[in-house]
Amino acid sequence: MSKWFRYLTFLIVSVAATAAAAAEMTLYQRDGLRGRSVTVDAPVPNFNDVGFNDRASSLVVRSGQWQVCSDAYYGGRCVTLVPGDYQSLQSMGLDNAVSSARPIGGGGRIALYDRPNFGGRGVMLENDATNFDPLGINDRADSAIVYEGTWQLCQHADFAGYCITLAPGRHPDLGGMAGQVSSARVVAGGETGGGGRPGSRSRAVLFEGQNLTGRSFMMTNEVANNLGRTGFNDRASSVRVEGGYWIFCSDAEFQGECRTFGPGDYPTLPWELNNRISSGRRISGSYPYSGNPNWNPR
Repeated sequence: MSKWFRYLTFLIVSVAATAAAAAEMTLYQRDGLRGRSVTVDAPVPNFNDVGFNDRASSLVVRSGQWQVCSDAYYGGRCVTLVPGDYQSLQSMGLDNAVSSARPIGGGGRIALYDRPNFGGRGVMLENDATNFDPLGINDRADSAIVYEGTWQLCQHADFAGYCITLAPGRHPDLGGMAGQVSSARVVAGGETGGGGRPGSRSRAVLFEGQNLTGRSFMMTNEVANNLGRTGFNDRASSVRVEGGYWIFCSDAEFQGECRTFGPGDYPTLPWELNNRISSGRRISGSYPYSGNPNWNPR
């Protein structure tokens, strides 16, 4: 890696740190910006995690633009708020109904390298790239550093084929996706819509570590009949279901031990699926009854 590229990445890290602190919002339990409050400066996919679910009656957007939603994982009724004081959320239909929120309009930064451990040629992306051919790195990326946002890397152009997600941090080896990436886009950190991006009502994410940590693999397609093709076979130790109902199995083609998961976080997996998931698919986009079932594994 050249000295110039090292210097460039240092500058981008500094910019990312400044941008991350640029969005801030405070939510209050009572109208008129009164009562107990909580301040957030990063996406909150579920306010249960901060003890403030369905409690906000007013809020202040201090900086940035925010999407505020009635359901967890940015579902249900959502509104976009610019900086200002919002003395009551009643007219928005969100009084005591805020369950998730995220800053929108921001971008992301990722450096891709054509050798493992950040070696070889490096290319910096700050926006979605539908086709790596013009960048000269098509089917060549072996490692990555994510400076800002969460990125989806896909096997084919236009975000098609198998995809993985990378959270901020250093990723010295892209595993089964090494030498196969043809497109990339920001899936968190900017305003997003459908097509399997945040806001889509049917998505599941597999995590390599327990408690939703480590490298992740996003299930945006309805069917993955063999995770051996993705570099994520037998790696999942926890699961987040952001929408829909999913079945995961210990063998390819939905064979072996299988369990069904509804919306929610699963910080650990039962022994028969821990580090053993080889296939998965969405079995329903919604539950036919009024409430979500408590479908915990086992």
